Amino acid sequence: MVSKRLFWILKLSLLALAVFFLRQKLSHLDLQELNWQWQSNSPIYLASFLTLWLLNLGFDALAWQAIQSILKPITLGTALIHNLKSYGLAFITPANSGEIAGRYIVQEASEHRKKALFLTFWNHAPKLTAKILVCSLILIILSPSYQVTPLGSFIAALIFLASVFTYLRLEKIINLFYEKKLWNRPLSAYIIKGEPRLGLRLKLLLINALRFLIFSAQLALILFAFKPEVISLELFWTIPLFYLLSSLIPSYAGLDFIIKGTLALYFFELIEADALSFTLASTVVWFFNWALPSLVGISSLKRSEMEKLRKRKN
Repeated sequence: MVSKRLFWILKLSLLALAVFFLRQKLSHLDLQELNWQWQSNSPIYLASFLTLWLLNLGFDALAWQAIQSILKPITLGTALIHNLKSYGLAFITPANSGEIAGRYIVQEASEHRKKALFLTFWNHAPKLTAKILVCSLILIILSPSYQVTPLGSFIAALIFLASVFTYLRLEKIINLFYEKKLWNRPLSAYIIKGEPRLGLRLKLLLINALRFLIFSAQLALILFAFKPEVISLELFWTIPLFYLLSSLIPSYAGLDFIIKGTLALYFFELIEADALSFTLASTVVWFFNWALPSLVGISSLKRSEMEKLRKRKN
């Protein structure tokens, strides 16, 4: 009961804070300056956007297929269906907690359902690590263009090395808890010892790094389609930095367009970009990559799968 109340308090607080800052920012912006127009190359850019959108979904399914293979091999199509259902449950729950439930209900064997939290962790750890590594490399390689100080480049290099070291040690760190008990329950029932192996961890890291760059490129393509003058090569490489920052904010998939849209307004104005256009483009990316798949996922949930959740709560 307490945890549910805390979730709702956090949810409403975040939403209220976002709405406050959004109202403050919009009061100083002229919406007529948005001025998006259909360009001669718009169909090409939009087709490229849709292609990258499908690639993003495909790579995400490929990553889950690799993770699920620790328990049982599945096809890429099955992995995509699993992801859609997890997206749907995450979309309507606080802090995306429904994703764990999604990973739970798609397991056919009852003994595999106990591993849902473990599998969900390894679905997200490579994602966050990949974002940090990509952004660290951007700051290191492009530091002259961004006028990053030598100290800033050095810190970025340290973050890069520390992230690689921590990620490669995660499996061993988790294994330390294998024989422990939590609330009188042996953790060995929930953890798969020795998994994922090094090759799989590196594969997941590479897949998610590609996904992160694809996700960032989608935003740029929307701007190229309707307002190409606001995007440049230097601005393109700030997009991953924005998405890294936004991923660190506790949020709810169904409210991301408000919470992270507010962040976009402040972030892109800070770097003297067309903040309103970037915010609108990020909302389009959110709709295709989160809202639309989530709606499909919710509609695909079966009664038998929801029954698994009810039994789990009981």
